[in-house]
Amino acid sequence: MIDKNEFNKIIVERKRIANETMDNWDYGIEQCHEKILAMITDNLQEGLSFLENECSPDDIYWISEMFDEIATKTQSKEFIEAIHRIHDKMPEDIKKSIEIDIESAEQAMG
Repeated sequence: MIDKNEFNKIIVERKRIANETMDNWDYGIEQCHEKILAMITDNLQEGLSFLENECSPDDIYWISEMFDEIATKTQSKEFIEAIHRIHDKMPEDIKKSIEIDIESAEQAMG
C-alpha cells in the first residue's frame, strides 16, 4: 500500500525544489522522481489505483512530468488507459497542462 504521507512529503519536496531552482536536471528532482517511480511501479495495480483515487489535481500535475518514465519502465497499456481516465476528470487547467505528458508517455510505449 502506498503511504500517502510519504507521497505528500515527496511532492512537497519537489515543489520546494521547483521554487528554488530553474534547473530541471537538479539532483533533488531526480531523487523525488526515483521515489515516486518506485511507489507507482513496484505494484502497478496499487499504483494505478492510487493515482486514480488518492491523488489531487495538484498531485497529478506534479506526477505528470514522470508519465513517460512510468510508461517506459512498465510498458503498460493499463497505465496509458489510467492516465487518460485521470485526464478526463481533471479541471481544465490541469487537463491542458498534462496533455503533452500523456503524449510523451504514449510515445515511450514505442
